[in-house]
Amino acid sequence: MRKNMNTRISGTNVILIPYQEQHVIKYHEWMKNPILQYLTSSESLTLEEEFKMQKRWLEDEDKCTFIILDKHVYLMTKNEIDAMAGDTNLFLHDSQGLCIAEIEIMIAEEANQGKRRGWESVILMLLYGAETLNVNKFYAKIKLDNAVSIRMFEKLGFRESRDCSRVKQNMSLTKTLRVVSNIMQRRPLLFNSMVYGFFYTSAEFIRQSFTKMSKPIQPITVDPEISSNIKGPILIQIQKFCEMLDLVDKNSNSATYNWPQLKRYAIFGCLLAGPMLHRWYKWLDTFYSGKSIKIVLKKLFVDQFILTPPLIILFFISMSLMEAKSDLFQECKIKFVHTFQTSCGYWLPVQFVNFLLIPPSFRVTYVSIAAFCWVNILCYLKNLPISEHEQKIKY
Repeated sequence: MRKNMNTRISGTNVILIPYQEQHVIKYHEWMKNPILQYLTSSESLTLEEEFKMQKRWLEDEDKCTFIILDKHVYLMTKNEIDAMAGDTNLFLHDSQGLCIAEIEIMIAEEANQGKRRGWESVILMLLYGAETLNVNKFYAKIKLDNAVSIRMFEKLGFRESRDCSRVKQNMSLTKTLRVVSNIMQRRPLLFNSMVYGFFYTSAEFIRQSFTKMSKPIQPITVDPEISSNIKGPILIQIQKFCEMLDLVDKNSNSATYNWPQLKRYAIFGCLLAGPMLHRWYKWLDTFYSGKSIKIVLKKLFVDQFILTPPLIILFFISMSLMEAKSDLFQECKIKFVHTFQTSCGYWLPVQFVNFLLIPPSFRVTYVSIAAFCWVNILCYLKNLPISEHEQKIKY
């Protein structure tokens, strides 16, 4: 249970919390029921043995045990014991380089049976296992006469195995989990770089599409002063290289997309932002380990005030370099303060909501959507004309 000691997963009708000492007495009362003993293949234990078992589970690296709370009861009473409805487990092990998990579910309270509490709990556990623990494959061992559980797992995409003693996840879902998990586990840098390259390119593509629909067609022109020779032999070579890659804007009609600009965003996302953010968050999670409010706030402010300023500077300067501008710092000087203020106004509340309200199983999706929205804002700020930007700041 070390992996889920500080994990709390909230669903629509249930809340999953780590199995703690205060839950043992009620759990022990459940397990006196011979029907539950049979369905879960459990032995009858004394209360003292049950407490010892809970302590062993607490130190176990390969077992994640959650108590299932009836969310509505808990919100009314604020009492975990009164709200206890059952428990659910993941037993983790490796096989041929894959992370495999056996999943168990028990709804012990009769008042919660037949209300799809088990269904929701299993879905939350599958999401938690796939997204947080990088599980590639799930399976469940179910008694042949437990028709209710077999039917539930079959509806969730599990299928019966050859020995008829377990129900395995179907091949298509297992294959999907395996491919995604392998890419993320074996090539996390490549995966994150591709994601951010897609974010930046898509955001700029969307911005250009809206611009084309909302504004009359105008030619895209290049200021000869801006595209003049850059001083210094190294920068001259970089300018020629950018021109060779067709990264520099040319005179064209805005009826078509600005493909050089889309290429610049793809390069920044894949080769600069992606690798930089991957390394940064890997260090941040290692240096500030834990999920307490104090740690979360430290990570929030370190991320915003240590990483964000140089990342914004890198964005504007690298773009100016690929655009072959004579003054690489002009745009950054004019737009940096406003961009950083906008970043603070966006990311601080977004991350605060993320850490306080979003269930862990949905955080990856939430942050991905938030990051994509931010990149759209960044693309808009980048493409504001400098004169217009100065007027907005001034007035």
